[in-house]
Amino acid sequence: MMQNQFYAHEPAMSLDGTNLTLGLVVARYNWSVTGAVLALCQQELSHLGVADKAVHVVYVPGSYELPTIAQAMLTHQAHDALICIGCVMKGETRHDVVVEDTVARGIQRVSLDTGVPIILGVLCVENQQQAGQRIARGKEFAQAAVDVACTSRLLRHRR
Repeated sequence: MMQNQFYAHEPAMSLDGTNLTLGLVVARYNWSVTGAVLALCQQELSHLGVADKAVHVVYVPGSYELPTIAQAMLTHQAHDALICIGCVMKGETRHDVVVEDTVARGIQRVSLDTGVPIILGVLCVENQQQAGQRIARGKEFAQAAVDVACTSRLLRHRR
């Protein structure tokens, strides 16, 4: 006889972006993908109540530069969260693996060093078709940023 399994309900996300300030760092490389992700991300942030003037967008040449500029943004401006948007496609060499791993570690380090949540919005794909199928993730990146920004703010105020 099988035991009944009980699962906790998934906790609700806090998706009220009112009064949040968010930064977006966007790679220009593979712009057909990153630009589309950015557009969906901005649309969703607006839908979640984040004021357009409270969203600061900075562009970088490629995904490799995302952590450096994310750190610079957090050094010079206050943000509740950042979203780093990029797209790395597999090539004939291992270059994509090096870039993906370096970017992920760099973004995590910046986030941990500054205490500001950063969403890793870098699509790591095999080809243009896979990239196109993942553009809709821009909406999820925006939701995740608002969620962690609200959670982080709540935890700071509980001290």
